[in-house]
Amino acid sequence: MSQQTVAAGVDVIGRATNDFRPPDPSVTSRRMRLAALPSAVPWARSVLRHALRERQLEDLVDPALLLLSELVTNAVQASARHVGRDTGWQQMIALSLQITDVGMFTEVWDACPGLPEVQEADLAKGCGRGLLLVDSLADAWGHYRTGDGKVVWYTLSCGGKQAT
Repeated sequence: MSQQTVAAGVDVIGRATNDFRPPDPSVTSRRMRLAALPSAVPWARSVLRHALRERQLEDLVDPALLLLSELVTNAVQASARHVGRDTGWQQMIALSLQITDVGMFTEVWDACPGLPEVQEADLAKGCGRGLLLVDSLADAWGHYRTGDGKVVWYTLSCGGKQAT
């Protein structure tokens, strides 16, 4: 189901919103919440792959999937480290994709307030290089705190055109 319209109700992170925007046919949007489990990575990749092919942006598929995999993996790992009180509920992450004919903007939310840090590459470790990949492949990336966690985002353009 395409979620091109954000109607009054609840946003992707679960906060009440009164925003209403009519569908913009020039933007393909996907918003979803996923359990903070390793299986979130292939689910997110599948949704992104389908949305990029729908927009005929096959040249973005490989770098976009790699970037998304890194951010979703980091969100899942941050959620595992940030287990609060035991409520019996599964930790969640949220994903927002906005794709146009010239590129894409992606946001990944998790409930852990700790901001990501780029680490020096350590070839002996099997992890810790994800943000180096994001930094080198994305046109731009960053992060910001929310009232209930943080968002890490990136932009990726195709054909030398800047994504908005």
